[in-house]
Amino acid sequence: MVASVREQIAAIQAEFESRPEGLVRHVQRVLVEALDLADRYDLDCDRVALATWGHDLFRSFAPDQQIRLATEAGLSIEAADRADPVLLHGPIAAVTLRQRFGVIDDEALSAVRDHTLGAAHMPMIAKVILLADKFEKRKRDRTPVMKEIRRLAWRDLDMALLCWADWKWIEEREHGWQSHPAHWQARTTWVAEHHAELAMQLGEDPPTGS
Repeated sequence: MVASVREQIAAIQAEFESRPEGLVRHVQRVLVEALDLADRYDLDCDRVALATWGHDLFRSFAPDQQIRLATEAGLSIEAADRADPVLLHGPIAAVTLRQRFGVIDDEALSAVRDHTLGAAHMPMIAKVILLADKFEKRKRDRTPVMKEIRRLAWRDLDMALLCWADWKWIEEREHGWQSHPAHWQARTTWVAEHHAELAMQLGEDPPTGS
């Protein structure tokens, strides 16, 4: 018998009993933001809560454990992942939620998988989880620009994602960090779609790819 969404949430919450208290508090703060956005955009709150509780299930694991779990899960591991294995915690959680917790909601699993780097095409729930994760209260207190991205998310999720990606790009350039290929592909797609939308609003032909 397939567990209900609320039963799945309860099982994941039980798993968090072995996670650091600080991580649990982070997830709870993300949940506040995610449920607010769910209400704003008429999303199912249980599905949003499921993705929220699942998104950082493996965030606290050590780098060598991240690599081992990703390998065991059959995930593709990029050079950028090996350089910063914490980037794998979302994909690992998505596989685990499906295999061990019986989660079959593909959009919720997408939200868990892509909440760190984003993806070229994301369902609404995935956009909500990524943004809520980035501007939960502690993070926006630490990084004031997240307050503006949060405000923007209430009007336009796609624009908020693009602004977050632009902020991330600047951070990477200023610190000499490399952009992850998956994030760069997502950002490139978001920029192209944004300019295509602007062109259509102005009555122009959208740009074509080379």
